[in-house]
Amino acid sequence: MIEVGAEITADHFIQGQLVDVTGTSQGKGFQGAMKRWNFGGLRATHGVSVSHRSHGSTGQRQDPGKVFKGKKMAGHMGDERVTTQNLVVAKIDKDRGLVMIRGAVPGSKGGWVVVRDAVKKGRSQGPAEARRLQGARWRQEGAGVMKAVCHNARRRRCR
Repeated sequence: MIEVGAEITADHFIQGQLVDVTGTSQGKGFQGAMKRWNFGGLRATHGVSVSHRSHGSTGQRQDPGKVFKGKKMAGHMGDERVTTQNLVVAKIDKDRGLVMIRGAVPGSKGGWVVVRDAVKKGRSQGPAEARRLQGARWRQEGAGVMKAVCHNARRRRCR
């Protein structure tokens, strides 16, 4: 257990460890419903004119006679707090105090992020050397030697 007020440096993490990274996502400005919510849009023919990228209907009929709160519509996209889970620590530089993380770290270049130990998968993984490879399960073989077993034959990254 880490004491309250203790300084946490880069050597707290180990290579191959899984971490959760929290940051502010990149702002996209005002976006339409197709980009913001992945809507399909309207047809390009058969009477649809000038509204191919619109969101379509927004409500029901006279009853309830309103648009419900939380309706997916066009609006501001991005610039919100996002947590990406189970990213892999690729390398540690103790001299410069750097933690290099492989994966989709949220935010712009040069932005501030919070790096924590993974809450879902971090404790149940094998040793640090074995955790570097993603997409492989580990089974015990012989005298403490770990060997990767690919869980999907179609994926070619488990070699």
